[in-house]
Amino acid sequence: PRAARPTLSSPRPPRRAAARVECSHLEHGNMRQPTSTSRRTALASALCGALLSAPQAAITGPVSAAEQLPAASLAAELLALIPSMEFGAPATNATVPPALARKIEARAAAVERQAARDNAKDPRLSDSWRLIYSNGREITNLATGLPLGFVLGKTYQPVDVQTGRFENQGLVEHRLGLARASTLVIGDVRLAPPGTLNAAGTRNERGNRVDVDFRRLTFGLDAVLGKPLETPLRKVVVTRQNPDAAQPANDVTYLDATCRITRGGDDALFIFVRERGNRPMLSLEEREALFAEGGAAITTGSGDADLQKGAPPELKALLREERRDRVEPIASSRVLR
Repeated sequence: PRAARPTLSSPRPPRRAAARVECSHLEHGNMRQPTSTSRRTALASALCGALLSAPQAAITGPVSAAEQLPAASLAAELLALIPSMEFGAPATNATVPPALARKIEARAAAVERQAARDNAKDPRLSDSWRLIYSNGREITNLATGLPLGFVLGKTYQPVDVQTGRFENQGLVEHRLGLARASTLVIGDVRLAPPGTLNAAGTRNERGNRVDVDFRRLTFGLDAVLGKPLETPLRKVVVTRQNPDAAQPANDVTYLDATCRITRGGDDALFIFVRERGNRPMLSLEEREALFAEGGAAITTGSGDADLQKGAPPELKALLREERRDRVEPIASSRVLR
């Protein structure tokens, strides 16, 4: 197995300024000396010139071998760290061993440090993505807390920035195959203005942020005993953003042909691979028809206390506070490799 990546230490203070002061002293000394400059002084001057022209990395000291790899190679190593979970569910920090979760998140941070700018404008962002790892509260709750033998399965996020649409599609399976259900978040997506702050206080300085608005949340029962229902049972929740809360946003911190890393507005980590699911995204017409249905209304961005007043029980379970005493993966989640 690959050795754990060493913990990053705080960066060393730059030595370029000190080198420049020493070279300046020698240069001024050379100006005062006669033309018969000693070989030692000439060598010292040449050494200072080399120091001043050397890359900063050479001055500040060596970096780890992993940090020297191209971003795409680091991303491939990151994907190799993430285990396959039962039913295709995303791995989470609550369903894999804590040491592995720390290793995954440290490697993700290493990839992010080499990420490009303007990922939000990259046309590769618009596609179907499958979530394979997250430490976000909503995903962790789905992966650890479903009742009656139900478990989270594959989770997809189709995105179409051009038409301003995105969805979060969660498949919910029963361990004995008694039923199949689903959760669906329907929302709008757009480029975020430069310089804006998210809920975590991070400023949009790299052009990697998209603002999102959650429009509807549905819970559906799609099949019973392996037979799809002709008319699936569905509960619709109308989500309204608290005007006093921060604008929901996602930072696309890394993007390539295979992998995407996103940070939520609260800095939660989401790692995706490009993969198309079986459920197409709702068309513009289907979205409008769903919006016209109405449903139970809740206000998001107001905290769990407000959710308890009138939210459906499914949403209360989804947004409940994560247990702080959970240190080991729960028994109901199985790592397949």
